[in-house]
Amino acid sequence: MLMADLSHRRLGLAVTACLVGLAVSWLTLSPLGLIGPVVAAFLYARGRVVRPVYVMLAAGLGGALLAAVLDAGMREAALAWAAFCALSLSLGPIFSGRMAERLDADAVRAAKSVERLTGIAWATDAAGAFLYVTPSVLAFLGLTLEDFNAPLANKEFGWKRAIHPDDYEVAAALWRRCLQTGEHYSVDSRMLRPTGGYGWTRSTGQPLRDGNGVITGWYGTVIDTEIAPPRNELAADDPGVSAADMTASDTLPPMAEVHPHDRATVEQARARAFFHGIPQVSSFRKLQPDGSYQWVEFRVEPKYGTSVAVDPAVARQDERWTTASELGETGEAVRAALAIENLYGGAWAMDASGQFTYATPTAQTSIAMALEDLNLLLDGKPFIEGGRQGWQRGVHPDDSEEAAATLRHALKTGEHWNFEYRVLRANGAYVWHRAAARPTRDGQGRITGWYGVTVDIDAYKRTEAALRERERQLQQLIDTVPALIWSTSADGRPIYVNKPFIEVTGATLEEMIGPDGLPSLSVIHPDDREAARRAIRHSFTTGEPYSQRYRQARADGSYRWTDTRAQPLRDEAGTILRWYGVSTDIHDMVTTQEALSESERFLRQLVETLPAMIDCADPKGEPIFRSQRLREFLGYDLEALDGSGKSRLAGTLDAGIHPDEVADVKERYAHALATGEPYARRHRLRRFDGEYRWVETRAAPMRDAEGAIVQWNVVCLDIDGEVRAQEKLLAAQESLARASQAASLAELSASIAHEVNQPLSAILSSSDACRRWLMTEPPNLERAQKTLERIIISANSASDVVKRVRALFKRAEDKRDCVTLGRVIVETGDLLAEEAARRDIRFDIDSDDIVLQVPFDRVQIQQVLINLMRNGMDAMEAVAGDKLLGVRVRKADGMMRIEVSDRGAGIEFPDKIFEPFFSTKEQGMGMGLAICRSIVEAHGGQLWAETNEPRGTTFIFTLPAEAEA
Repeated sequence: MLMADLSHRRLGLAVTACLVGLAVSWLTLSPLGLIGPVVAAFLYARGRVVRPVYVMLAAGLGGALLAAVLDAGMREAALAWAAFCALSLSLGPIFSGRMAERLDADAVRAAKSVERLTGIAWATDAAGAFLYVTPSVLAFLGLTLEDFNAPLANKEFGWKRAIHPDDYEVAAALWRRCLQTGEHYSVDSRMLRPTGGYGWTRSTGQPLRDGNGVITGWYGTVIDTEIAPPRNELAADDPGVSAADMTASDTLPPMAEVHPHDRATVEQARARAFFHGIPQVSSFRKLQPDGSYQWVEFRVEPKYGTSVAVDPAVARQDERWTTASELGETGEAVRAALAIENLYGGAWAMDASGQFTYATPTAQTSIAMALEDLNLLLDGKPFIEGGRQGWQRGVHPDDSEEAAATLRHALKTGEHWNFEYRVLRANGAYVWHRAAARPTRDGQGRITGWYGVTVDIDAYKRTEAALRERERQLQQLIDTVPALIWSTSADGRPIYVNKPFIEVTGATLEEMIGPDGLPSLSVIHPDDREAARRAIRHSFTTGEPYSQRYRQARADGSYRWTDTRAQPLRDEAGTILRWYGVSTDIHDMVTTQEALSESERFLRQLVETLPAMIDCADPKGEPIFRSQRLREFLGYDLEALDGSGKSRLAGTLDAGIHPDEVADVKERYAHALATGEPYARRHRLRRFDGEYRWVETRAAPMRDAEGAIVQWNVVCLDIDGEVRAQEKLLAAQESLARASQAASLAELSASIAHEVNQPLSAILSSSDACRRWLMTEPPNLERAQKTLERIIISANSASDVVKRVRALFKRAEDKRDCVTLGRVIVETGDLLAEEAARRDIRFDIDSDDIVLQVPFDRVQIQQVLINLMRNGMDAMEAVAGDKLLGVRVRKADGMMRIEVSDRGAGIEFPDKIFEPFFSTKEQGMGMGLAICRSIVEAHGGQLWAETNEPRGTTFIFTLPAEAEA
């Protein structure tokens, strides 16, 4: 509006100057009167319109000079026209430049008005050349306006160096389009920050136009949008908006359904959303099916195809929402507010006392308050003097008094006013807003008014609250996670340690900063510090991730193993911004690993030192490990079997097992793998030198908790020496058996000869006695007959012995009769009586005349008695004194108990005397007692020995018996 007023005044002056100049030229008949219209053209016309004027004046100057030279009669008139053209060419740039400066100044003034509120502003001419940029921004970037306007390679804008490379093309293309079309400029891009990184910003620009709509310049600002609110948060999260109020909130109804008094407001919101690219919230009355109107609130999204004039919506005087009727001294504030409104919306202006003179119609609609409502004195006292004003009713009670106090202070002091508060909307909900206001002053510095802007930051506040809540949760997580978390700056200076770090180590953040600014190593074990120092310096220098294990001090003075890792945080350009690290207590894991390593070392050493060859295989039988002893025996490593075309198992069996046994080994091994049964077999295995040696292989499966086989463990024992020894032992045993048989046969022959010799000797002596009895005169026939009877008995006895020997060699069945045991003992004593007399041994035989019910072999039992009684006599051979050999027979528990006792030296090894080939005699074979025990056990009895006190030994054997009645 300001530019429109100026343009209309300039057009009127230009028309007046043209009319006066033409009249003067007509009256004086001189072309000098036309200087007025030419100057007016330079003042009013710009760009392409001015260039033809210059051309025509230059052509006129040349033609006039040529006419003055060629035609003397026209020389005076020609020189007058030449003077006119020359003077016009001289004055044209002067007036045209001044006009351009005035137009550019308008853009700069608008930019500075915005800058006072936002801090950053810029202005360009109509062609896009920068006229103004906030000086602090230029100083930070190290650029000048000339740098901004100087084109780079490929006609790129000079401000490219301030925009992220990935965003420049979009921003530049949109700027070129806006310069051509005059559209509102709005683009989101990442802009260089003082920290050296890039941050998201929104650049907005608005064209300035003259009365004919020609763009005379551009002004705009840059705002930080690093925290972007969700698009639907205003509507979705507003507790004061009901479902009915928000119906179809993203789609505007037809204008016919909007209340006539609210249509301008909706048009303005729709146009502003389009031009700014920012969604707008609009409140208006919507026609209901019953013909009534209901207040609703819509979110207006940016859409192409919107065509609406904004200024008429502001300038209509018949509407309730408008500016004050008399601006007075606040006109400059209103004009500044309008300039800001074109960029942001929500602008307002007030006089020096705090009375509103302008408020954006959309804002008035949103809060359902007109200017008179905003300026209403609630307690009749002026606001600047401490009274309450109408706008305070639309502010949250918790914010109202503070907002009024700060604004009142600004009105009195002229300080800038910035405040955040909650505003009551027409729908009854409170929404956060941010207000900023700056004063306008006259030539003497006196405040003439205030202009400001109110921005809806409800989504920002909610996002900020959500971020604070997330930050609180994150901090809580960081403080409760069982790890020590820390961070440093890009150069390695510690800037944060979490609560567990301080509690565990006892070191604060200040104590963790070393003299060189790097992390202090005081909490690291002295033996580990140097390695940690090298590693962390390397990471900070190269940017590589940090990873180190060391012993870390605890608050109680102990040290525990800790694993520390750190990663750099980089921006999109790859520059390191921070380092984040975490230290994890791994002491228990390290000690466990050390124990496991020691256990593994012990087990490996055990495996390698066992006198056995160890092999491990997978569930399919393929070898996966072999001990060093087995590798040395075979002469090759396990890996040598790979690439042979065979599996490791097949290669091992084919190359190592003896050909005569390989088929059976494979079959039995396959059976074990298929069934899971343990495997055991003896076979010959080829050694590295080609020799086959006997080995014993045993394999057993190792299973998991579910019983599935996870591995086969195999042990292979070299038993070649044992096998050879067994073969030699068998040969020796066979030779010994043959020798024993021969010796036993000799001893048996001697025994038989001895036993046969006794009846034969008796026959011989009886025959001689019989012969003598018969040769007497007269012959003693009675005594001869008795003698013949004894001869017959002795002959029968000899015959029985021979029969038993023959039966023994023929393996004939024993002949067992029920015989009087006492008689057998007496007969045995008679047989040994002569030998006993020769050794001065006397017999003490005590037996009951009992007939056994179970038959027994008389000859074999007599042989047992002879052996035991003869052993007793042998034991008393070297004993002095009374030599008594006792034989007793008793019946107990259905068994006949026969005891043969002597008074010899006793037996040193009573448990071994019944073993074959064990003898206590120098010339004995060690077979007598073994044969005796065999005979007794064959009859169902037992034979053992007991020691007598104070000396001697008793041999006892039992036989089954049952006494007859």
